[in-house]
Amino acid sequence: MKLRILLATFGLLLAGLVATPAVADVTPSDGVAASARAHACTRTSSGTCIRGGQFCPQSKYGRSGWDANGRRYVCKGNRTHPHWMRP
Repeated sequence: MKLRILLATFGLLLAGLVATPAVADVTPSDGVAASARAHACTRTSSGTCIRGGQFCPQSKYGRSGWDANGRRYVCKGNRTHPHWMRP
């Protein structure tokens, strides 16, 4: 039984030493807005990225979405026919 515990402990220690090291988050200094890097574009039901002025689903009302260029839009306007609009 002591041998099993010793082997299990050794295995855990070895696994900790072999684990991949954490990679530092490198931020590019190319002038792109942070929101553009942090968010992928919000997709429509047809699979394309949203564009300003397009209708958005009623279930998205009040939520944010991002276009292909990283610009933020909010689903707002008339609750029965909301559109993606700039905040």
